[in-house]
Amino acid sequence: MNFKFSEINQWYQTRSGIINASIIINSINKIFKISNDKKILYLGQNSIITKIMNSNYNFNSFYLSDTDSADIRGELKNLPFEESSLDCIIMIHSLDNEKDPHAAFREIDRVLKEDGEIIIVGFNKTSFLGIFSLLPIKSIFRNKKYISINRLLDWMKLFSYEIRHILNVNKIPPFKNQRLINFFYFLNNSIFSKINFFGNSYVFFANKKTYKYISVKNWHKKDNIILGKFAKPVVHNNYEK
Repeated sequence: MNFKFSEINQWYQTRSGIINASIIINSINKIFKISNDKKILYLGQNSIITKIMNSNYNFNSFYLSDTDSADIRGELKNLPFEESSLDCIIMIHSLDNEKDPHAAFREIDRVLKEDGEIIIVGFNKTSFLGIFSLLPIKSIFRNKKYISINRLLDWMKLFSYEIRHILNVNKIPPFKNQRLINFFYFLNNSIFSKINFFGNSYVFFANKKTYKYISVKNWHKKDNIILGKFAKPVVHNNYEK
């Protein structure tokens, strides 16, 4: 079962969710600098996106959703943008919500410019969330499909993205009890917080790369280098002398 945005939004109103959101926002602000000349698309959890957009105002920033609070009404699987038209895409739990996340990533790749930037925030099962998903307690993290970090790495390699940062953030278990949260708060203030593993959420920051390739048909001729994302050419012997 996929995460629903309604339950994600509800969880982010709890104390655990507020802590998680604050750390995600601080992490994004540290690794990503927003400039006015960038055309930026935001997707996903609206309270986090609203805070990021308010603290980093950009005239070319757009929030896309199927809700009334969106700047543009639409869906991730069918973005209303031309190919290679966006400088940056910031996704907050968007892939956690998608039934076909790989198809959604292909759509993101379609509209992102060469050398464009992408930030993906998701729930990390290799953390206390994974433990909670196995416990017989009522939690939004039970019986859900998680997009793992290794899966994202495979996609990044497949689509020729360069990883710039992978952050595992927020080591506090997602308790509902305020006393338990306060007791475990030291995990975010100790040396354990410096370990880049086991965070409840991950923050991916990557660049879509442009490569040069030599046409197989005309590889022996001059000035045949073309910009684009292509597989490596296979060199054979039937060339012209």
